[in-house]
Amino acid sequence: MAHITKKGKNRWLVRVFMGRTSTGKLRRHSKVIHGLREAAEKYARDAETKRDLGTLDRPKNENQTLNEFLTSWLVAFKKGTVEDRTYVNYEYMLDHYIRPYIGKQILKHLTTADIQEVYNKLAQDGLSPRTIALSHSILTDALNNAAQTRFIEVNPALSTRRRPRQKTAIQPFTPEQAVRFTKEARKDPLEVLFLFALGVGARPEEYCALQWPDLDLQKQEVRIQRSIYWPKGGGWIIKDVKTPSSLRTVAFNSTLARALIKHKRAQATTRIKLGRRYENNNLVFASKIGTPLAFRNIARRHLQPIMERAGIDRPINLYRMRHSFVTLSILAGADIKSVSAAAGHSSVFFTQDTYQHVIPAMRKDHAEKIGHLLFGTR
Repeated sequence: MAHITKKGKNRWLVRVFMGRTSTGKLRRHSKVIHGLREAAEKYARDAETKRDLGTLDRPKNENQTLNEFLTSWLVAFKKGTVEDRTYVNYEYMLDHYIRPYIGKQILKHLTTADIQEVYNKLAQDGLSPRTIALSHSILTDALNNAAQTRFIEVNPALSTRRRPRQKTAIQPFTPEQAVRFTKEARKDPLEVLFLFALGVGARPEEYCALQWPDLDLQKQEVRIQRSIYWPKGGGWIIKDVKTPSSLRTVAFNSTLARALIKHKRAQATTRIKLGRRYENNNLVFASKIGTPLAFRNIARRHLQPIMERAGIDRPINLYRMRHSFVTLSILAGADIKSVSAAAGHSSVFFTQDTYQHVIPAMRKDHAEKIGHLLFGTR
């Protein structure tokens, strides 16, 4: 219901309730009417009718394209409110999977069928359900804002359908493969990096951002608190980890501690030898001149030859060492809550769901132990 307030002789303030924003803030349409109260009452009735039809306070630029809206939406609602790498990812997904197909369409004329056709085309071109789902999520977020700001009446992306995302099966090393892997890794210049990745379970972006103050070699602990990424346009950035669960302290054994001490001495010798040619970023794992290691180079020049020598089949994936750490830790008898915390997972439930292939082996082992306790050996 509209509210009419007298503001002076023959001046009336009309306020029409428009609903609430996504943050719960009250939205009102306000207008000062000059004349008798009857004129203000008539305006209030007309305004309420327009509100119910969705035409009150509709933005003036009714012919803007989806491209134009997405550009302004990214700047106004995402830049500065999300991580830089997330913002770059938003731009990339929209530029490659949304704009080329429907970017030139008038925003207010965009339909569910238009968007569904894009998703169908992406699926036919072989894009994964995960990529399509991410594109949908970003577009839906943008169009939700378009609806809230009255550029469109409803979000047409909400009624679309996509193939369900299929969880990719992880492929950790078996205990035998892990032994062969560590043996062959000792022949590689990045030996300590691979031993660390397998023995601590950190993400590649975490151990490539690791700095010496993060390590306590006496206590045999590492504080995981930063990650590295390479922004669009060049360079690299090290930032704090994104979630509280990723911020953690992980213990490692004495063998890895000795390897790290030896590695630190060798790195110091190289730094002194190169002098000003060495770019000292205090990184634990760095190139010969002190710069961060690129994931692609680690995988192609080092991980692939190690796996080939160890007789381990593809995929050549840095995350296989992380998955192997979790799997082998559980198989070794570590409680899943401790393993989940060491890996920096969001919850124990995530760990159980992701590594459920280990559960049958755990059950068999537990059954054997309980049987031995109750009945002894025969």
